Amino acid sequence: MPESFTVLTTPAFERDFRKVAKGNPKLIDALDELIAALREDPYNYSGQHKIKKLAGVNAGEGQWRIRWRDYRLRYDIMNKDVVLHAFRHRKDAYKA
Repeated sequence: MPESFTVLTTPAFERDFRKVAKGNPKLIDALDELIAALREDPYNYSGQHKIKKLAGVNAGEGQWRIRWRDYRLRYDIMNKDVVLHAFRHRKDAYKA
């Protein structure tokens, strides 16, 4: 069985998620699914997830993203930790 990763959140991620999940309870279940996927395969070696490494993004800014419908969760991978940075609608996901 492959080693699993630890998923950590930042205050910015928690703020983003609270804001978008307020009127959409399905997002809470979706976040559980996304976190489970990131625990097992944040690099998407299996090819099963909608994960992409973003070009031109520095560590600490969310170098990776996983997609769920119209939302994007941006994260970094640091050793065995997956650090969640942002959870936003796709129209806002890549703005600073």
